[in-house]
Amino acid sequence: MKKILLTALAFSQSMLLLAQEHIQFQKITFGQAKEMAKQENKLIFLDGFTSWCAPCKWMEGNVFSQPEVARYFNSRFINTKFDCELGEGVDIAKLYQIRSFPTYLFLDGQGTLIYRTQSRMEADLFLKQAQQANDPNFQIPNLRKSYDLGMRESNFLIRYIKVMEQTDNQAANAAKKALDSVATDEFLKSPNGWETIKMMAQSLDDRYGKFFESNKAYFKSIAAPADFAKKEAQLLRYAMYGYIRDNKADEFNAGVAYFEGLKDPEQKIEAALYKVEWTAAHGTDKEFIVLTNTLRKGLLKNEDERLSFIARRNANAKGTVANPVILKQCYVLAKQAVVLNPSSYSNQGTLADICIALKKKKEAVQAAEAARGLAELETSKIIKLADALVARAKAL
Repeated sequence: MKKILLTALAFSQSMLLLAQEHIQFQKITFGQAKEMAKQENKLIFLDGFTSWCAPCKWMEGNVFSQPEVARYFNSRFINTKFDCELGEGVDIAKLYQIRSFPTYLFLDGQGTLIYRTQSRMEADLFLKQAQQANDPNFQIPNLRKSYDLGMRESNFLIRYIKVMEQTDNQAANAAKKALDSVATDEFLKSPNGWETIKMMAQSLDDRYGKFFESNKAYFKSIAAPADFAKKEAQLLRYAMYGYIRDNKADEFNAGVAYFEGLKDPEQKIEAALYKVEWTAAHGTDKEFIVLTNTLRKGLLKNEDERLSFIARRNANAKGTVANPVILKQCYVLAKQAVVLNPSSYSNQGTLADICIALKKKKEAVQAAEAARGLAELETSKIIKLADALVARAKAL
């Protein structure tokens, strides 16, 4: 009997430990959460998710279960989660204008929005967001009050913009104009200036992108290597499509060489996709076929989403159905994508569209019906599109 009791005790302790190493979400109504927040003088953490949201599931399995994350959230917040397409979650999504998933709200006991963030992120960033939610310097009501009272100091504006970009784009854009007025060249060559460059530089054509490009050696010397590389790649990524549009071969080839030279395999795939874009715009049909065959047998042989993307983009470029040679090659790519992953709505839908263009009725109907079945896991808008796809296929 003693052995049985010890075993039971050990099991219960292990289950308790397991629970402590995951965010403990309360199974309560939103009203009850607000009452608990008042009583315990804590903020509510609200995870707005949907059943079909892949990043939501990734966060659940990879971040909410991190011990450091779990300890902080379980000790500092009333943790709740609501499916934004079911029950009370629908009204919550409307009230707080939740349109992308996951969205994370931090609210007080009155339901006032204190902080907001969203999307998939690594544990360290997620924890930092939660800590900022508890920091008065980052809380939305405090920031709005200071801004309305005329605070325009650069440190404040940078913080204000970062928070408001997740909450109120109109307010963030107004603050960016205010930051423009204090962001002199001298200011930009400072730690706060680098924060401004990271946030404001969107292309090599805007003021901040041009300043970064003209002072890369300086920024490389003061920035964290990962931050510098991220900004450099972001600006070049934007420029690559301009090089393709304007047929700037030398600049384009230099950009491809940059991405191919990076260690991350994803960047090499990115370089390959740029080559496809260039060839589609400036190459011959034969060059397009040779390149895409090389990729589908090599670098992209297991990349169903990329193969489907290439097929979809080039089968109906600029709203015009491709010529028969390109269309047939897009069919080959789309077919391979479906073979690799038949459970993808996008893959099946792309194949169905291309089969319709090629008048392959049997295969078009098969792919369209497969897409319709998979659409049940998507939004109502996707379901309507899938219904229309099936109708188009059957009408051949």
